[in-house]
Amino acid sequence: MDKMGTSTEGVLSGQVAIVTGGGSGIGRATCMSLAREGAHVVIVDSNEGGIADTSAEIQSQSSKPILGLSLNVRSEGDMEDMARQTLNHFGCIDILVACAGILRPKGGSPKLMVELSVAEWNEVLDTNLKGVFLSNRAVLPAMIKRRKGSIVNVSSTSGRVGRAYDSAYCASKFGVLGLTEAMAEEVRPYNIRVQTILPDAIDTPMWEQNAPLPAPSDVLPPTRVADFIVFLLALPSDTLLVNPVIAPFRTRRRKTDANRGNI
Repeated sequence: MDKMGTSTEGVLSGQVAIVTGGGSGIGRATCMSLAREGAHVVIVDSNEGGIADTSAEIQSQSSKPILGLSLNVRSEGDMEDMARQTLNHFGCIDILVACAGILRPKGGSPKLMVELSVAEWNEVLDTNLKGVFLSNRAVLPAMIKRRKGSIVNVSSTSGRVGRAYDSAYCASKFGVLGLTEAMAEEVRPYNIRVQTILPDAIDTPMWEQNAPLPAPSDVLPPTRVADFIVFLLALPSDTLLVNPVIAPFRTRRRKTDANRGNI
């Protein structure tokens, strides 16, 4: 029962779910959705304030135990510690959702690839791609031992189509797709399902890094992505979705269609 006296049973009831990047954006929304579906959530983020805010939101709705870990996905030691602390606290790892990511280094601005420094390139790739590698690798031994587990890695539509001024980000998100597809084949015999989701325009703090370029007017809220991640995790055991895209449903007509009188 939750604090309001209603049932907290859900499609992920009792499962232990780690979310990297759980302190904001899609990660925070995913933590909330997982908790609503009965999972025990482990919030991983390098921002302690973000962890505290996500924890408070979950605790305002549910009395289920949660664990907050201030760790950096770019650190091999931190990711190993993430798995170790989760196992010590909950005894198993059922789910990993790798949400941690950046568009560009803090304080950075849109740049042509030729203007990028090696340090800027490394920070994006280390967070978005190496971070997925390290977090996935850290949880796999426990999942392989139990012959059970589910991983969702968050890529982007920028992992399918390159975009000007975002070369490092695009490279990292293309890499997440390749890494996930290869790993999925490796761990399939252990009954571990690995999937990727490709969000399009989502209303997260990441848009602030695009200034002075404006965000699209029809971005989706992070909860849409979070609920879809839960859907992926709750699929029947014999089913998976391959690299699904989640994008705004744009109802505005194109000028060419309007001129033709099409709906």
